[in-house]
Amino acid sequence: MSWTSILPAQLTVVETWLIRFFLLLGMLTIGPWALLIIYDLLLWICRSFYYLIPYIGGRARGKERPRAPSLSERPSGRARTFSLGGTQFSGPESSETVGLKERILDTTLKQPPADVDHRD
Repeated sequence: MSWTSILPAQLTVVETWLIRFFLLLGMLTIGPWALLIIYDLLLWICRSFYYLIPYIGGRARGKERPRAPSLSERPSGRARTFSLGGTQFSGPESSETVGLKERILDTTLKQPPADVDHRD
């Protein structure tokens, strides 16, 4: 490491242990995620393989072929709504939001009384 280090030769051992320490931290951070991705891939391959087995597989029992989950479609077939402007929902409105909308509409639609003169 003499030609790649900016530290003096006496600190080579310290530098080596720092490198090992940070490599260990990197593996502790990335390792679980990599294992989960590999597990998910193997699970999907196994499920796809088991679908094709005669008599006991999914095709023999009339089930759908396994497929990867979709980010744009729910399992029910309805499209998902994505929003960055706040919470959006497509369910029934709660009574609080309905009342708020009515109050906002009431205040924007009110006209000043005709007998009041606003000129000074």
